[in-house]
Amino acid sequence: MKTLIENFLTERVANTNLPIYRQPLTGYARADDEIFIRLKSVVGDGHLLPTDLLPGAKSVLAFFLPYTKEIISGNREGISASLKWAEAYDCTNKLIDNIFRELNEVLAGHGVKIVWLLPTYEFDKKRLVAQWSHKHVAYACGLGNFGQNHLLITSKGCAGRFGTAVLDVNLEPSLRSGIIHACWAEKGCEYCRKNCPVQALHPSGFDRHKCYSQCLANDTLFPHLDCVEVCGKCSTGPCAYLE
Repeated sequence: MKTLIENFLTERVANTNLPIYRQPLTGYARADDEIFIRLKSVVGDGHLLPTDLLPGAKSVLAFFLPYTKEIISGNREGISASLKWAEAYDCTNKLIDNIFRELNEVLAGHGVKIVWLLPTYEFDKKRLVAQWSHKHVAYACGLGNFGQNHLLITSKGCAGRFGTAVLDVNLEPSLRSGIIHACWAEKGCEYCRKNCPVQALHPSGFDRHKCYSQCLANDTLFPHLDCVEVCGKCSTGPCAYLE
């Protein structure tokens, strides 16, 4: 079943004919892993459990679509998000939803149920807390570790988008032990802090309201796109692109 899922994902991304992605990453976790209970204290007390999404859930799937160097480097300069970064964000959100819709049909033919949430905008607009944090769920599935930019840094970097879902089939979980922490903060790197246009990142934490205000401002720059509340300046440093 994992082979079916991973082959489908690889082929689906390749068939987009969009030169903005590299090879996808996938990870898995048991739906009853206690880490999902811990997310209620790490993310927010309203964070959903896998069984809240799908009663009888047995496994959780996460995948990462890493951006290419061109998309990353084009967003490094300036205060506002680049057009290509905004376009990548917009089309990738749509792609992730389409991937799950199509995967749902494939898995249904094998008697497997899958439930997913949209890749973004499923959050409390006042507290800015997600009811299902894709990056934290991806961490639970062994895809990476968090950096000082508060992003999940995978083996291919942190510039890209996550998709997550729950399934009612047993899939062997990925190992979280041995995850390499690819943040260079301990070596003195402050790229993400310095490159944040609103200074939302600081040693003691992350001001999500400052961050979101910049994302909202960027959204107004691209009226021809669907909602693109995005910035990404903290996603363009040394940890953005890893081989």
